[in-house]
Amino acid sequence: CLIVPENLVPCDGDDDDQFHAIGVNCPGNGPNTFIDSTNEEFSSANNQNSLRPWRVARGFGTAEDPMAPGELLFRAREGEKFLLLSTGRLKPPNNEGVVIEDADSQKNNHNNFNDDSDSLPSPMSPEVGSNNGAGGDPGNNCDGVNDCSDSLKPNWDLGEGDPNDKIWMRFDVTVPPGVYGFEFDFVFFSSEWPVFVDEPFNDMFIAWSTSEVYTGNITFIDGKPLTVTSLDNAIQTVGYHGNPPNTYEPLLAGTGFETRGSTGWFSAQAAVTPGEDITVAFALMDMGDSNLATVVALDKWRWSCEGCIPSEIDDCEVEQVIE
Repeated sequence: CLIVPENLVPCDGDDDDQFHAIGVNCPGNGPNTFIDSTNEEFSSANNQNSLRPWRVARGFGTAEDPMAPGELLFRAREGEKFLLLSTGRLKPPNNEGVVIEDADSQKNNHNNFNDDSDSLPSPMSPEVGSNNGAGGDPGNNCDGVNDCSDSLKPNWDLGEGDPNDKIWMRFDVTVPPGVYGFEFDFVFFSSEWPVFVDEPFNDMFIAWSTSEVYTGNITFIDGKPLTVTSLDNAIQTVGYHGNPPNTYEPLLAGTGFETRGSTGWFSAQAAVTPGEDITVAFALMDMGDSNLATVVALDKWRWSCEGCIPSEIDDCEVEQVIE
């Protein structure tokens, strides 16, 4: 396995391409220095410059990383920039390329005016896909069409199959020889936390893979998709949070989530088979209504030589990035 993250050549410094920002489709400078994707598609109907549901940025917020003095806490994981997706709308980056939001503003950041149709973007499906489509055995005998994690259906039904403010992207890629997985890093910020924990109004972030070894949602924890409900413990124990109405979290300064919550950087992983062609897709949506913004930061998409084991479903759960 030669195509390792250390060999990849970033190309996000000079443009605002969403795929370059996460580390995909850069030209590289030789074999094993780039991830060559095709059929890239990014969907966000609302792209006005003043406020839009996505940004390519060098940083988010103003807080300094306690472990790296002089560096922003929320900064690029590879290259110079990363991608921000929102169910609301984001300000443009400042002259330093940093998105800075007004304090405690995300709880009043609502509709992003994107697609509200009652379906997931292709190739995603909320239906269970394990056990040849019957469900009940996450990670095993995937039907190749629906969600083999079986994690999406309960939250989809809880939100009455009503996704709003959808923003999504997808690309196709061929798995290199000797590669058995891929990974990417993300942060989940939400103004729905803690008010809507265990409620149907849960913004949901999905990452999807169509590998022959596993097709379905790859962003889950404790068997649940990524929402404020499933991430409640992570936000409280290894994330950053204020507990409204009295607490202000300085490490969320400038994000607009100062009295709400976020995870730290987490890593998601998926299993693939060498030589196959797969589709990778990401989607963020507000289930049940269009109120209260959630933001996801994405960066550092890369191949993994070993991958994870879908039949051992816990082996493929998202994990906190510890450095």
